Amino acid sequence: MRKLKIRSSKTALLTLTRSPRWSNKMVYILTANKHQRYRGTDSKTVGRSKIIYIGTTKTGAGRPAASAVNKASEVFYHLHGVRTIDVHIVTCGTNGIHHAWKKLEAALIDAFRQKYFQLPKYNKVRPKPIEGLFSPGALRKLITRFEAK
Repeated sequence: MRKLKIRSSKTALLTLTRSPRWSNKMVYILTANKHQRYRGTDSKTVGRSKIIYIGTTKTGAGRPAASAVNKASEVFYHLHGVRTIDVHIVTCGTNGIHHAWKKLEAALIDAFRQKYFQLPKYNKVRPKPIEGLFSPGALRKLITRFEAK
């Protein structure tokens, strides 16, 4: 019987870094190495962003890594040229607000939608944001950080 060849990737395919922001209640943004085009209602190109998904932990702190792997399998299959996906953690203080991280997710998705006139590529549901909880300027600044330059 012929021997089977063994192969290994030369670089790590998934790297997790410990962060003090990593918690059970947080928002995460998945970004691709390639900018995605987002169009407005008039079919003209509005802008390009690396953001492909904005999500929140629902079942514990392992979710961002699991979500990255699940979304990666979709993205690598459908989007040409995407080679890496990064996970960025976004947190906020609670100030006694119930489920503040869910409200932050809704506000970020709404800020993205206001800028690009559509949801990130792999978001399906748009949660209803609560006005006045977060600074619109801070939300726009965070969304703009992942724009094409």
